Amino acid sequence: MSQLRSISRLTFINGCSAVVSLGTSVAMAWLFGTSAPAQVYLAASTLLIIVQKVFMVGQFSDVFLPQYVAIRETDGAVKADRCFSALINHMVIMVLGAGVVLIWAAPTLAGLMAEGFTAAQQHQVGRLLQGLVPALLLVVMNGHLQIVGNARGWYGRFEFYGLLGNFIGLVGFVATAKTLGIWSMVLAQWLTQIIALAGSLNYLRRNGYRHSWITHEPGFSAWGVTGRVGLTAVYVLATQLYSFAFTSAMTFLPGGGFSAYKYAENLYSRIGSLFMRPVSVVFLTDASVLARRDPEQMRARIAQALYHYGLMYLGVIGVLFPAMRNLLGGLWGSKLYPASDIHLTTIYILCLFGLLIVDGTGLIYRRLNIVMGDLRWQYYGLTLVQMCFVFLAPAIIGKLGVDGAPVVLGLNIICCFLVAIVLIFWRRPQYFAFFPTNTWKLVVTAIGPLLVAWLLPHLWPWLKYSGNFTPMGKVMELGKGVLMASLGLGLVAGMAALLKVDEAAATWRWLRNQWSVIRRGRVL
Repeated sequence: MSQLRSISRLTFINGCSAVVSLGTSVAMAWLFGTSAPAQVYLAASTLLIIVQKVFMVGQFSDVFLPQYVAIRETDGAVKADRCFSALINHMVIMVLGAGVVLIWAAPTLAGLMAEGFTAAQQHQVGRLLQGLVPALLLVVMNGHLQIVGNARGWYGRFEFYGLLGNFIGLVGFVATAKTLGIWSMVLAQWLTQIIALAGSLNYLRRNGYRHSWITHEPGFSAWGVTGRVGLTAVYVLATQLYSFAFTSAMTFLPGGGFSAYKYAENLYSRIGSLFMRPVSVVFLTDASVLARRDPEQMRARIAQALYHYGLMYLGVIGVLFPAMRNLLGGLWGSKLYPASDIHLTTIYILCLFGLLIVDGTGLIYRRLNIVMGDLRWQYYGLTLVQMCFVFLAPAIIGKLGVDGAPVVLGLNIICCFLVAIVLIFWRRPQYFAFFPTNTWKLVVTAIGPLLVAWLLPHLWPWLKYSGNFTPMGKVMELGKGVLMASLGLGLVAGMAALLKVDEAAATWRWLRNQWSVIRRGRVL
């Protein structure tokens, strides 16, 4: 499968997942808005995410995937799968132990992180966290199973089961929201992960994978992989300390400020990963192979990854920026989600997406540093950055209030980007590549929609955001948002065709083919 085809497959399926996740956010905004129950759940889920990231699923993938590819090429798939079994068995044991500790410590953790909440809200955060702990094991297992899928080139298969799980979780949430209240979101998390895990295990089994209940394989040490990941452990802990301090500071914001930010962060993470993750996942696998077979081609592959990333980034900016506020008002606006919180959420989203190109470029170079074996220096630098922000985040947010969050996020992303770039220049300058010269076509393609976002509301005032959340007002806001997004999409497509952006045409042809496959009832 070609690189662009692999990226397109992942983008298509992740796009569907983003739509379903957006549906969950819309349903939660309709049912709970930025009210106290929503803030309590968002705080509890943030704590769970912090604990989940301590288990470093992404870092295990970065470290073990190149090793899995090497073992598979030299000793065969059976040997590689047994090594993977030993690794994941270790992780399951560790997560089970951590889950017991987390259930016991949940009330204390809730009081520390949700410091700006009332005592009753802190108690509810602790209870919800305890209810979410069983989903932690499933999340970690699903994350590790994708290592095998990515290493074997099964791009999109495991993401498809994640999509199915997200959809069933959304249905379960909506069906039980009135009965269970905010606890329906806990149920949705369980359903999502159970369905994804069952589908992934079934696919692995049908394609020859046989799990071995072992903790040791001759010639391979799971603790050795853990030891290599141990280089990142301090960085991961520093990152989660920063996240903890940042979240704690945000709970002091007045009104629904904390919820407004979390909604923005959730939307950004879903849409951002839709365009960032496919490029980085394919690049990591390709770079792992090139490092062993043809390192002279690495620089060209980096430039290609950056170009593909810019292609998707500038496209989504051109479509989303003109329509964001109208779409949010039409989808989320209500008495529980007032116009002031919609405005705040929009500001947060635009700031986050504006920085996405910096974050994505940094991600490509961080992955390259990992493949080339420069783990230690990279994580030393990143750890220093995150520890500085453990102290800077509360100070900046305390000083600037609601405006402090985008400042902190922007500074953090830029500093992490600089760490990766400085390391490349220092250790392996021959691999540094920037966006290729034809990237100017992508920039020009995105300018049109941005001009539309600025110009049309001045020419036709009725297109301006009104903040009217009556039923008819919401329909009008949604209609204006769809119109602006459609104009942006049309301009992006037209400019891409005019400037002969070949990759855009190839992506469109692939999407048409995939739609034909779906209509014929085949499984992706």
